[in-house]
Amino acid sequence: MSHLSTRKASEKEQKIIDDILCLYQLKPSEQAYSHYAQNAVFHDPVSIAQGLDSIKSQFNGMPKIFSESNTQKCEVLDEPSQPNSIVLNLTQQYVFKSSLNPFSSKEPDKVVNSKISLKFNHEGLIEKHDEEWDHEPNPTGEDGFIGKMKEWRKKTSAKVVEKTVSSDPSKV
Repeated sequence: MSHLSTRKASEKEQKIIDDILCLYQLKPSEQAYSHYAQNAVFHDPVSIAQGLDSIKSQFNGMPKIFSESNTQKCEVLDEPSQPNSIVLNLTQQYVFKSSLNPFSSKEPDKVVNSKISLKFNHEGLIEKHDEEWDHEPNPTGEDGFIGKMKEWRKKTSAKVVEKTVSSDPSKV
């Protein structure tokens, strides 16, 4: 990961960041989702959620897997190559519910460092939310056959979650 300089968030940006962090901290709310456009896309190494309801289902499903999620670090990166965006360096500690831990019982938690890019449309709403684990770009269909296969798997994964988890945060 290259070292990027940080900057202080504006008051308006800080409000958005605080609300988005609530999603990562297993506290989904309509307030947090109010920052997204209806046609927003969320892309991480696990899924590609297309549309606000699908994004809601992804974050609303996290409390079903994790018992805790703690923000260890959140910095605003000074990313002049991404205008109309907020770029974060986020370190999040996820604590698995014991029965769902894909690792061993010796590892009840997983710390993930991510580069979060929130790109805004002309109305000031998030149109693209990218999460790159370890600041590594997410493969896409533009990366050839393997990228196309990973993209298909992530879109399918998001659709399964969308069909099984409510997009209503009050039902989480």
